[in-house]
Amino acid sequence: MQTRRTQQSRRESTIGKLVEAAIECLMECGYHGTSVQLICNRAGVSQGALFRHFATKNELMQPVGRKVVDDIFDSGLALAGQLPASMPEEERIVALMKALVMTPRHIVLLELLMAARTTPDLREIFLSNASTYFRDRFVAMMASLFPRYAISTGFFATLLTMMTTMHGMALYRTLSEHPDGDKMREQWLQNALRSELERIRLEGADSRNPVYQLPF
Repeated sequence: MQTRRTQQSRRESTIGKLVEAAIECLMECGYHGTSVQLICNRAGVSQGALFRHFATKNELMQPVGRKVVDDIFDSGLALAGQLPASMPEEERIVALMKALVMTPRHIVLLELLMAARTTPDLREIFLSNASTYFRDRFVAMMASLFPRYAISTGFFATLLTMMTTMHGMALYRTLSEHPDGDKMREQWLQNALRSELERIRLEGADSRNPVYQLPF
């Protein structure tokens, strides 16, 4: 029994090292610059050790994507506890969404999404898991932080649309800083969200369709 626990511990340790090394390599070198050898060198393990746990580099990207999403939302929840309660709801929500895409590890999601476009096996592995997992974590976080809107399909449709805008802004930000443009877009998002929150408060939540039936 002790031997089995030791083997499991070693396995988890090796996978943890590979996942963390892959994240760092993706952040620094991008998807196409991240080779198996580079990951293994960073992790301090052999290529054989990687292939004992993952058949291909792209299989490793599944736990990589999940770990990155967990890290992103852990930082988002930490920020949520620091925002003043007096801050208007729409400002708090936009600040949280901005924080999610401003974390350094968000770039790993962008790298994997772009690579998945032209890499069929990565698309199958990643898009069926990490991207949906991001959506699930996002919905769960916003539902817990803003419970009076949690049954509203319109609320989540608005937030998910806004989150898409935030992803796009983050992508542009990797190429060039656009502080004036970002500020303008954030203000627009706040105004649009304020109108939707007011509508929900006045008209009540539209809960006819569960959020997971939304087409995104």
